[in-house]
Amino acid sequence: MIEAIREIGEYSLQSQGKRLEDPITIIIEDPASNEKYKHVLTIILKKSNDGFIFEKINQEEYSPDRIAKYLYRQKSTRGTDYTPTARLTDKPENTLKSKFVNWFEDAINNKNLDLTVNEVAFLQATLNCLTQNYDKILSEFKEKKAKFSKKETGIITLKYSDTSEKYIGDIPVFEKIFVSYYFEKNWYSIAYQTTSKSDNQICSVCKKECPEVFGFVSTYTFYNVDKPGFISGGFDRELAWKNYPVCLTCALTLEEGKQFIEKNFDNFNFYGIKYCIIPKILQKNQNMKIFKLLSDFRKDLQGDLKIKREHENLLSSTDDEILDILSNQENSFNNNFLFYNVEKSAFRILLYMEDIVPSRLRAMFKAKRDVERKELYKKFDASGQPLRFTFGHIRQFFSNGIDQDQTKYFLEITNSIFTNKKINYAFLMHGISQTIQQAFTEGRKTNSLTFQGLQLLDYLNHLNLIDIDKRGTEMTGNQSMTVLDEITTPLDERIERIFNEFPDFFNEPAKKAIFLQGVLTEFLLYTQRKERNVDRGSEPFRKKLRGLKLDEQFIKGLFPDIQNKLEEYGKNYHSKLEEQIAKYTILAGNGWRLSKDEISFYYVIGMDLSYSVMITNGGK
Repeated sequence: MIEAIREIGEYSLQSQGKRLEDPITIIIEDPASNEKYKHVLTIILKKSNDGFIFEKINQEEYSPDRIAKYLYRQKSTRGTDYTPTARLTDKPENTLKSKFVNWFEDAINNKNLDLTVNEVAFLQATLNCLTQNYDKILSEFKEKKAKFSKKETGIITLKYSDTSEKYIGDIPVFEKIFVSYYFEKNWYSIAYQTTSKSDNQICSVCKKECPEVFGFVSTYTFYNVDKPGFISGGFDRELAWKNYPVCLTCALTLEEGKQFIEKNFDNFNFYGIKYCIIPKILQKNQNMKIFKLLSDFRKDLQGDLKIKREHENLLSSTDDEILDILSNQENSFNNNFLFYNVEKSAFRILLYMEDIVPSRLRAMFKAKRDVERKELYKKFDASGQPLRFTFGHIRQFFSNGIDQDQTKYFLEITNSIFTNKKINYAFLMHGISQTIQQAFTEGRKTNSLTFQGLQLLDYLNHLNLIDIDKRGTEMTGNQSMTVLDEITTPLDERIERIFNEFPDFFNEPAKKAIFLQGVLTEFLLYTQRKERNVDRGSEPFRKKLRGLKLDEQFIKGLFPDIQNKLEEYGKNYHSKLEEQIAKYTILAGNGWRLSKDEISFYYVIGMDLSYSVMITNGGK
C-alpha cells in the first residue's frame, strides 16, 4: 500500500507542477473542510516602534486562492496547530487562548525550531500584543462571530500591517516554523519526548541510502509506538526508525499521495463506514488513465451538474460507488480498499484489503446479476420491483443483530468476498436465523428478511464461498425423478420450480419437508387471521412455533397439529401439499444432519414463499 501511495504522490506532484524543494505546497491544508466555511476573521496587528498595536478584527470572504496565505495545517483538535490560523469553534475564548496565545508561547520555547534572535523577538512582540489586548480582541472576536448564520462558519488568522498588509503566509518566520513542525513530527514524539532518526540508512520506501531517515512517519495509522510490541530494539522508542525508516523525500511524496487520495479517491460511503480506494498500477503508462477515471468520477459527484453515470451498485445503494466501472477495466492495476472511521479526529482503520484486481470485481458483479435473474426475486415487493443484491443484505444480518460488535462480522464477511476466502456456512445461518427469529417474536413481517437471507446465501454460493452441507440421506437424481414422476399436478410443478431454481439449497428431502411444512403453517396462520379477525403476530397458533427456534422432533410433532387445526376451521384444502410433506419426511428418515438454525431458516422460507405455491381449492 505504501508503494501505491508513493506512486500516486509522484503522479500528483508531476501533474500539478509541485516540487519537493518547495514542501509548503505539499503539506499545506485547506482550512475549509466543507462548504460551511464562508468567512475569514483577521486580527490586524500594526507595526509600532516598540512592537505591535492591535488595530481591529476584519471580516473577509473566504477564498481558496489564498490557501497559501492562510498557511494552515491541523496538528491537534484542542491544542495548537502548525500556525496561528485556526478553524472557528463554538467557544472563541478557547480558540484565542489555545490556537493563538499558546501557539506563540510554544514556538518561542521550542528549541527544535532553531530560531534566530530576530525571529524570536518578532514572535515575542506579537505575543505581547495579543496578551495585552486579550480582552479587547476576544470581545471583537465574539461580536464578529455572532453575526454569522448558524449554517456558516470560518477561520481566524493574523494580518500584519506596515506599509502593506501581510498574511502569515507572506512572512518567512511562519513558513519556517510551518515546515519545521512538519519535519519534526516525522522524527520527534511530543507525547514521549523522544527523538527517532538516523543518518545514512536505507529508506524502506524508496530502498535507497539516504542522509537521514525518520521513525515516526505515519501516513496512515498502520502502526504506532504506543505499545512495546510495535517497537524493535528492546522497546526503545528512539529506535522506532528501525521498524519503518522513511527519508524526507518519501515522507513528502507520501503526504502528497495521501492528500490526492483524500481529494479524489476517498470518502465513499459503506453503510456509515467511510472507505477509500488506492489503486496500484501494474503496467507502465496506465496510471494517468486509472487515476483520471477515479478523479473524474469524484468530480462528477461533487460538481454542480452531478452526472448520473450508468453503473450497478454492489456495496450499497448510494450513487458514490465506482466498483462496476472499475470492474470493466483490464487487470493493469489492482485496488487497495481502506475502510475506516474518524472519531474525535482520531483516524481508525477498520479493514484493509489489498490486491483486488478488476477481474475479481467482475466475478462479484456476475454473481450478482446471475442471482437477480431468478424468477423469485424479479417481483419482490408490492409494486413489482425486483430484489437487488447489495452488501446491505450482509449489514442487515451482521450489524443490526443481537450479538455485540456486529460491525466486525460485517467487515469480515466483506473481506472474504473480495479476497475469495471461504465463509463458515453455520456462522452465516446463525446470523440470518437469529435476526429472523427476533423479527418473528416481535410480530413483524419476516418475508423481506427471509428473501434477503436466501439471496445472500445464493450470492455466496454462486461465488463458491460457502460449503452447503450435503451429507445425510440426500436423494440421488433417480430417486428424485421417481417421486416426481408419480406426481403430475400443477401444485407439484410450482413447488418443483422453486426447488429447481435453488438446487444447492434444496438438495435433500429433509430440507424440502421443512420448507413445505412452513408453507402449510402460513396457510393456517392466514386462516386464523381471517377467521378470528386478528392482525399478523396475534394468531393463536404462532405461540406454538417457539419463536422459530425449531428442531427435527418438534416440527415432526407439529405437523399433525397443523392438520387438526385446519380441519377444525373446515379449511383443510391442502391434501396434496400434506402428501408431499409426508413423503419427503419419510424419505428424510430420522437423525437429520441439519443444524437448528438451518431447520428454522428453511421453515420460515416456506412460510414466506407460501404465496408462490398458491394452493387453490382441492390442492390444485
